[in-house]
Amino acid sequence: MAPVAIPALTKKPFPLESHRVWLDSDRPVVRPVDICLERMEVKMKKATTKRLLATLLSFAMMFALVACSGNENGSSGGNNSANSGGTSSGGGHEVELIDGATAPEDLTFGLTPFEDRQTLRIGFFTGSPLSYAFLFADNLGVFDALNIDVEYSCFTGGPAMMEANSEWDMASCGLGGVCTALAGYDFTLVDVTDYEENMAIFVRPDSELANDPTNPDLWKGATVVYPAGTTGQAVLAQYLETMGLTLSDVESVNMDNANGLTGFNGGTGDALVCWNAIALSAEDRGYVRVTDSGQLNLPFPCCTFAQTEIMESNPDLVAAAVAVFHLTYEWVTESEGNAAQAAAWYLEHCDEEGFLCDESIAERTINWWRCPTVDEYIALFTETEPDEAGLYTSRDLLQIENDILSGFDFFTSVGSYTEAQRTQFLDDQRVDNSIALAVKEMLGR
Repeated sequence: MAPVAIPALTKKPFPLESHRVWLDSDRPVVRPVDICLERMEVKMKKATTKRLLATLLSFAMMFALVACSGNENGSSGGNNSANSGGTSSGGGHEVELIDGATAPEDLTFGLTPFEDRQTLRIGFFTGSPLSYAFLFADNLGVFDALNIDVEYSCFTGGPAMMEANSEWDMASCGLGGVCTALAGYDFTLVDVTDYEENMAIFVRPDSELANDPTNPDLWKGATVVYPAGTTGQAVLAQYLETMGLTLSDVESVNMDNANGLTGFNGGTGDALVCWNAIALSAEDRGYVRVTDSGQLNLPFPCCTFAQTEIMESNPDLVAAAVAVFHLTYEWVTESEGNAAQAAAWYLEHCDEEGFLCDESIAERTINWWRCPTVDEYIALFTETEPDEAGLYTSRDLLQIENDILSGFDFFTSVGSYTEAQRTQFLDDQRVDNSIALAVKEMLGR
């Protein structure tokens, strides 16, 4: 195989470090010693809590009936955490926040609520922060305040999410799913919700690779566990290229993100490629991070698609959801307390979905989250520049298009897609900035 050249990003899409929120470093670190027993204990506690809450709710409902003080608007269906702290309420939705977290003064974020109740079906990527601002906003009561009901369909892979597209109106996924959708479906790409810097390569601490990770001779013939067809493969290829090597110089074992760590724990492979919470779990196991997509200047974008039907029938709902996502991210980064609340909600959802996580991993996952602010999102979808690869000359590209192509071109180089597919989705302008322009107008930016 000829060396794979991945177009490097010539600039950071936005000042990533300025938006990093570091939580209290003195906070106790919870490490998964026995995940099965720990998860069983948590579920038992939750079951007891839910029974208690159900009893209390029954009394509350009886009191509400007697007092004639009900609420006709239903909640948007979020999983609301209840701990000591401030409160957030809007449209009949009230949730207690942990100490240090502060609810937005206006739960509508300045957006105009819909006159009629709306329903938005979201394809939700479990375990990756690229989807979680929807859930955080829901838990705060933002969607309820805007007169929107939210329904979730959870997935752990982008391509599977695209295949099950009848279950959602909008869906967010990593670049693997993004490329699948652009090449094979007619969805419209309307948002970018994360730039994955925490896509990492790990080696065993007692190995020669750990002592000399840039030695090409040690990598030749090494067995690497990673999910084929994902941006993890692209990160591995780029790292090998820095040493003059290609994917053909290593032995590849194809395992998905979570199962890859399980296999590596069991002795399979000399190196492992994984990301997000799984990468943090690998660190907690003592494996050595030799590089990641951030260090390689390959922060691949995670994006949101909207179905053609909702784009045509209700673009205002799409724009409101996109605005809420970025405004909620800004709320998360306002304080350590808000970030801690987001981490608590993230952990709760991961536990409910059976996704490997603990308190420390949840906090660090939120710290790694690289969502653009509202203004950065608008810039990515409105400012233009030539195709960095020099292949497409019919028009200048949006900044976000160039960022997407940094990964799409890699997949094309290994045979996953074709130049014709690249040209087609650019000709069709499947990356659409009409929603960004609508958000800009909505918020007066």
